[in-house]
Amino acid sequence: MTASPSSSTATQRNTVDYLKSVRFLQGDLDVAVKSQSRSGMLHVRQGQVLGAQCGKLQGNGALLTLAAIGPADIHSVQSVGPVEKNVSVTVSQIERFFARLPGLAQAESQCDEDRTFAHALQLFFQFRRKEAGAKLVEVLRSNRFYYPAWLWHSRLMTQENTIKKALNEARQWGNSDLSVQREAKKIATQLTGSTEPVKRCIFCWSLLQAGEERCFSCGGFQRISKNSGDREQTSTDLLEILPLYDAEFKKNPRNVRIAYCLCLGFYSLGNLDRASELITQALQIAPREPLFIRTSALLQPVAPEVRQQAAAAMVVPQRTAPGKEATVPTAAAVDNKPKCSDRTVLVVEDSKTARRVITSVLDRKGYRIIEAASGTEALLAIEGMVPDLVLLDVMLPDMTGYDILAVMRKNGRFSDVPVVMLTGKSGAADRQKGISGGSNEYLTKPFEPAKLLAVLARYLESSVQHPPSRPPLPALEKAETVVEPAVVQPAVTRPPAAPPAAMVAPTAAEPTGGMPRENELKKTVLIVEDSPTSRKVIAMVLSRKGYLVQEAVNGQQALRMIEEARPHLILLDAMLPDMTGYDILARLQQDLGLKEIPVVMLTAKDSPMDREKGIRAGSSAYLTKPFNPEKLLSVIGSYI
Repeated sequence: MTASPSSSTATQRNTVDYLKSVRFLQGDLDVAVKSQSRSGMLHVRQGQVLGAQCGKLQGNGALLTLAAIGPADIHSVQSVGPVEKNVSVTVSQIERFFARLPGLAQAESQCDEDRTFAHALQLFFQFRRKEAGAKLVEVLRSNRFYYPAWLWHSRLMTQENTIKKALNEARQWGNSDLSVQREAKKIATQLTGSTEPVKRCIFCWSLLQAGEERCFSCGGFQRISKNSGDREQTSTDLLEILPLYDAEFKKNPRNVRIAYCLCLGFYSLGNLDRASELITQALQIAPREPLFIRTSALLQPVAPEVRQQAAAAMVVPQRTAPGKEATVPTAAAVDNKPKCSDRTVLVVEDSKTARRVITSVLDRKGYRIIEAASGTEALLAIEGMVPDLVLLDVMLPDMTGYDILAVMRKNGRFSDVPVVMLTGKSGAADRQKGISGGSNEYLTKPFEPAKLLAVLARYLESSVQHPPSRPPLPALEKAETVVEPAVVQPAVTRPPAAPPAAMVAPTAAEPTGGMPRENELKKTVLIVEDSPTSRKVIAMVLSRKGYLVQEAVNGQQALRMIEEARPHLILLDAMLPDMTGYDILARLQQDLGLKEIPVVMLTAKDSPMDREKGIRAGSSAYLTKPFNPEKLLSVIGSYI
């Protein structure tokens, strides 16, 4: 059947049956599905469902939610508009899934899922966790595919096996939700297989080690003791979660658990005055609570000048390598810290929450801040002053950040003002557009406060003028988050924009540091990768370490290059245009002269079956994207 769909059709039928009926249509449809309690939109392109939305849900969760409601009003129209692919399951897979678990398909939901979920979150931030859990279970019994409930359900769990199961459900149905995927990956690295109950951070829900006073992930203190004076960087997790606790505290001012939690949060941020106020409020409600008495005693004697130093020190110390002692800044070191009060930063951001987070970070560092909530406000602001740096959001209510950037670069007064673009988009094309337009840096939200401050310091805490830097390499196409490696101080008058590495996690220094060792200088690594972006980033990391790099874009080219000049090691992508990485491995294993070459498989698949398949085929190691450069270099260094 090859006929194109009609311009508009309406019917009442089962959603899965309808999608099966249009599988062979040559055309594009937008399909509205509506029942008594649910409604959503499916985007069908050439017979395949590419996108789905249903209330708060996107992707697989939305598609399966609509597929499970049974008979529904279905209205389809022809579409010529583009659609962002967020669905990874097929109609056939949905059929098999429902056949295996027939109880999932139901005529109507008796639960207002969005309202019940919102109530669960209110209870969660009031520390009424048992009641919150009951509400979340109510949502999930109504709709197994409501992945936000799985995410928050996992945060209530204290047994590793139940945490893992809940996160697997959240990741499966929330396949297009970056926050779900990010947390699932973060927690997966913390699971040890223990059967003992675990403690969770009250700010980012990381798993805590026994006796751990401060969360290693977000930097949030879990309690305050006489040894709690050291400050490390805090992450955006802490900055983003405190307003949610604070909102519930305003509604429930006699909830001492929220008060104590907020006290810990503000103490972690270096705001000791606010922390003292909160513990005082908690003591007024529960004057005999020993924990509050001890905490108050630790906070009250702190002198104002010490409070100021503690707040300033929050952004100074760096995480130290295992086995090394952390360096605690002395009072003199704090006093001698560069003053930033003469530097003005224009923050152009329409989100109040984002502006508040950014300005709080900059204010603690001593920068003068001017805020603009729209493009018009930003342009009016720079009419009367020339800022030292502009933090510029890409999407604004009245224009784009690119429009403002174009105006600035055409005006001689602002042509040399450093501009750092802020965006939630991590695509290479978006990044390239910003850099090509004249921005100096391109930061993807969410970002670490330390990363933001490091970027600002490069442009503001020296007397050097910083014209727009050269375009950096674009981010890896297959990665889910974009972060950037630490900056190595170059021997040039202005720092170039740090190259992105979507597979790169933040590191405290250049991976393994220093000049390449003598025996590394002539080692050749063949990169077999069809993505030009991935090849560039990997080649950049290896070249910096002194390796000789060869590149192949497909399997045939790789085999030819291996026969012509045997490399010391091969980095091999699992999926190539003409064959798979496993096919290349099989060829190498058949040749006695080539089978001894170490092969490191690179893939986006992280299942144990894929890993085992690679190892059995003859690979020496198996790296899952995204990975950090230190890990990549460590693996390579162990073989050559």
